[in-house]
Amino acid sequence: MMKSNKNFRVLILLMILLSLLAFVGCSGKTAETDQSTQQAAETQDKPAYPEKPVEIIVPVPAGGSSDTVARLLAEFATKEFGQSFYVTNKPGGALTIGTAEMVKSAPDGYTLLATPLGPIVMQPHYKELPYKLDDIEPIAYTTARYDALAAKKGAFKDINALINYIKEKPGQAKYGNVAIGGLPHIATENWLMQIEGEATGIGFDGDADCMTALLGGHIDFAIIGGSFIEQYNAGNLDVFAIGAPERIQELPDVPTFKELGYDVDTMIWEGVFAPKGIPEDVADRLNEVLNKILNDPVFQEKAKVVGEYPNPMSREDFKAFVQKEFELYKKIINESPAGEKIKKAMTK
Repeated sequence: MMKSNKNFRVLILLMILLSLLAFVGCSGKTAETDQSTQQAAETQDKPAYPEKPVEIIVPVPAGGSSDTVARLLAEFATKEFGQSFYVTNKPGGALTIGTAEMVKSAPDGYTLLATPLGPIVMQPHYKELPYKLDDIEPIAYTTARYDALAAKKGAFKDINALINYIKEKPGQAKYGNVAIGGLPHIATENWLMQIEGEATGIGFDGDADCMTALLGGHIDFAIIGGSFIEQYNAGNLDVFAIGAPERIQELPDVPTFKELGYDVDTMIWEGVFAPKGIPEDVADRLNEVLNKILNDPVFQEKAKVVGEYPNPMSREDFKAFVQKEFELYKKIINESPAGEKIKKAMTK
């Protein structure tokens, strides 16, 4: 009898042990199932985007720094998303034609705009446009650059020779401006007022066209971005001053405007935008991937060749930045002497 009780207790213990093992096994499977379910849910949370090629409108001609950055972004985005991103150049109207084309497109993430600041925060203060700032959704701050005062190699010995030429022939010297009313235009008129000189502005749709005219001697000088670093290093261009807070690494021998006693700022930022109404998840995904690209050392080196410096920013920060810049240029255009002069000329 004692032996039977002992066997019975052993049997009960074995049954309890087997039950515990079964429970632990089920718990492990449940945990694995929960984890798989969570991963699946996270995958579902990410938009099925893009499912077809994505167009990036660039409102300047091919060849300038803005175009170069947009094409680099398209190249890297194609690799990241596994879907084609391609550039379409739609210049004209001081960059507003391509911008308006983007604004009227479907807000589905398949038409984007890569542009400098001008058509977003400056041009709306000169005249009524077919779009407003509220029609545009900021997606990502991409790069920034500093434009420089330049002339064809050998045209002027130094900046003083250029100033003397401008002052000796009031209104006869010709300068190039990229997008009438844009930042290079305001910066140039601001500098001319500081040297008490007059010159005639010639408008261009982009840096590439302006550079061609400068190198060809069709204009005398320009505050220009784009390939000025390459042209300077190639011996085709003289660069007299740059509108940066301090000298840039690529041109250590070129002084800033401030060093020369002038208050001239030429920082031009670039960004990617979409039509208002783009799905939030798609906008967030674009910002996430574009910021990843901007942090890529290979992308950074390629951008720096044309003087563009990546500056990743969250969507929230970029939206706040754009609004702040909009208000800043509203004040500059309406209240500064250079802005008032350009605005008056544009309304003639």
